[in-house]
Amino acid sequence: MSNIFAGKMVVINSRLVTNQGLDLDEVDKVNKLHKVRNCYLTLMENTDDITNLKKLSKIIEQIDFQLQKLWKFKVDSKYHRFWNLPKCQCPKLDNMDALGTGRKIYSKNCPIHG
Repeated sequence: MSNIFAGKMVVINSRLVTNQGLDLDEVDKVNKLHKVRNCYLTLMENTDDITNLKKLSKIIEQIDFQLQKLWKFKVDSKYHRFWNLPKCQCPKLDNMDALGTGRKIYSKNCPIHG
């Protein structure tokens, strides 16, 4: 299951769909929400305005919460990959290692999180 939107492909993991017991309506909602998320990511890629980057990152965070709920996961920011946002300069590997622990490592030079 995939669609291309705003230059990015949305691929829905069919095994995860089955494991989480999602029905077709829920899969459609997940797909649409990923498309919306990709639009906001594109907006982030196309701006260097720090105020806009921070606002857009907050919107994406709310979308990530909605996606967790749709996927029937625990709604928890400890599992958000904030360091993968466009323009983020926070350490990627350190944050990936800390994923799920609640520990977040920010760079003071990051235009979004610094």
